[in-house]
Amino acid sequence: MAEENVEGYIPVARSLLPRNDVVFTLRVQGDSMTGVGIHDGDLIVVRKQDTAEPGQIVAALVDGEATVKRLAQRGKRLWLRPENPAYKPIRIGSKGRIVGKVVCVIRKVA
Repeated sequence: MAEENVEGYIPVARSLLPRNDVVFTLRVQGDSMTGVGIHDGDLIVVRKQDTAEPGQIVAALVDGEATVKRLAQRGKRLWLRPENPAYKPIRIGSKGRIVGKVVCVIRKVA
């Protein structure tokens, strides 16, 4: 994730963060994850890591674009599965990589 994509900084109580891991936030754009309560405009807290287990919700880079999806495995191939049936899974190929695991969702309430 590039520094030019930083919108700002917010203080978060350490008790809300997992262990002493390195974390970052991303603003969600789109409705591909509404099935698990992640909505357009939400901030997600992501634990920085380059691997994850199938079934976990991850942040990934695919063709240089950030995306948030559920990690799935079919055979030896990894896929990014949306939680909205209007979208198709994305195969993680040579141009994709996991950048972290989603650990928290922050939403502004009216």
